[in-house]
Amino acid sequence: MADDGTAVAIPQIGEEYIPHGLYMARCKLGYGSTVETGPGSSGGLDRWTDTVETIALFDINSTGVFVHNVSWDVETAFTGSVTITLGDGQDAAGYAAAGLVAATVISTGIAYHTTPAVYTRGRRYPTTDSIDAVVAAANPAVGVLNVYCLYSYSPEQANADTGGSSST
Repeated sequence: MADDGTAVAIPQIGEEYIPHGLYMARCKLGYGSTVETGPGSSGGLDRWTDTVETIALFDINSTGVFVHNVSWDVETAFTGSVTITLGDGQDAAGYAAAGLVAATVISTGIAYHTTPAVYTRGRRYPTTDSIDAVVAAANPAVGVLNVYCLYSYSPEQANADTGGSSST
């Protein structure tokens, strides 16, 4: 059974007293098949999966969001053949290809793209989208991945967008 929860929302704008700051959001993705492992449970997962699928981790619900970086750490190693890529609706591996995530090995620290990725220098989102994990190669029976999204919001960026390419 696939996760039927919701992705972590990227807010439309920061608080009025901290305008246009730099923010970090975290989404904890892990093995699970029931709502008991979902948000607010002892499992503490934001998103869960027990099958090969594409799952939205972060919803970008407004224009003008600039994602500076997506990083991750494997808290609990996934089932031996599981691969995970991190990307969005335009490029499924835009932030990290499967080999970079190394889902079957517990991390020793927070990792991020160190080789040229499509969004190595970040990406501005002129329209709504989501940052996704593609779970592939095998159905997970164990595993937890923490994914971090470093982002900012600027109405000036959104207003300046002309609808062209948003990867910069």
